Amino acid sequence: MHELTTNALKYGSFSNDGGTVDVRWEVLDDRLNLRWAERGGPAVEAPSRRGFGSRMIERGLAAELGGTVHIDFQPDGIVCTVDAPFPEAA
Repeated sequence: MHELTTNALKYGSFSNDGGTVDVRWEVLDDRLNLRWAERGGPAVEAPSRRGFGSRMIERGLAAELGGTVHIDFQPDGIVCTVDAPFPEAA
């Protein structure tokens, strides 16, 4: 989440006054489903190649959580989805 927030502050929806981030999550069938959606920032274009930050988010977070992470570059902001096992309470 830190890398997503940093990216939003530097380049995304939090880099101007009108931007927002919508974070939603749910636990379904012992899986955590999280969605981070930016809106109102500078126009977004899909990169021709993944940068260090995108790779770190997708690979690092996926490895840390044992799940999958996908970043979708929408024209009005990035959407990051996470699907990971939700550990049982101890």
